[in-house]
Amino acid sequence: MEAEKKNDDFEPGAAQFGNFINYYDFNPPQNRLALFEGKFCEYFSSHQPLLCLDVGCNTGELTKGLYKMLSSGQSDVRMMGVDLDAQLVQRANEAISNELESKLQFQTVNVVAEAEERDQLLSRYLETHESGRKRFDIAFCFSTTMWVHLNHGDAGLESLLACLATWADNVVVEPQPWKCYRNATRRLRRANRPPFPLFDALIHRSKVLDHIDDVFRNRMDMELQEHLGHSEWQRPVLWYRHKPTANLAI
Repeated sequence: MEAEKKNDDFEPGAAQFGNFINYYDFNPPQNRLALFEGKFCEYFSSHQPLLCLDVGCNTGELTKGLYKMLSSGQSDVRMMGVDLDAQLVQRANEAISNELESKLQFQTVNVVAEAEERDQLLSRYLETHESGRKRFDIAFCFSTTMWVHLNHGDAGLESLLACLATWADNVVVEPQPWKCYRNATRRLRRANRPPFPLFDALIHRSKVLDHIDDVFRNRMDMELQEHLGHSEWQRPVLWYRHKPTANLAI
């Protein structure tokens, strides 16, 4: 409980879209990576190639950490990170070492507001890495649901969840609980920034985590494979996968 209080009091600054320029300074990748050791990597060890998507990648430190972790269990992992902030994506690409250039890439796209561009980008990536592939093996989405929800409303949140479920066989999501929404709105006020315009109109509030689970299970025909635990900031990290009979059209 003391750790949770410490994180509630922490003030990273105000960013309307969650695109903090120093994000991994206050939330290092290892805070989440420890949750994936063992069973998770073993589950995907036979996938060749293993194609992964990271939505809301920021400057890519966690994306690279996930790549290295998954690569320890199998030989052919490819990952693409996407973010709406072009400057963060540029920093991510500039930090890729020469030996990883063919394995990692980062692209700028708003997966909710630019759906056509998103679909074209993801389709090209899959076709380039394996002809005929329609989905990624895994889509990761860490601490992004709230920012989409605040900026695009309830419909935008559901659009993001549908995107993840449509484009990947497995989805790993770390949704923010309602208290994080209150913290984000407070930080905007303290910074004398305009409020989130759709905040007052949001229907899904204190039970937003239940709503996210309902969308995956009942609308996208997925099942909760495993609750992987809680990240350092006490946010659940949930692994969903499609039921064997699921066949979503893209």
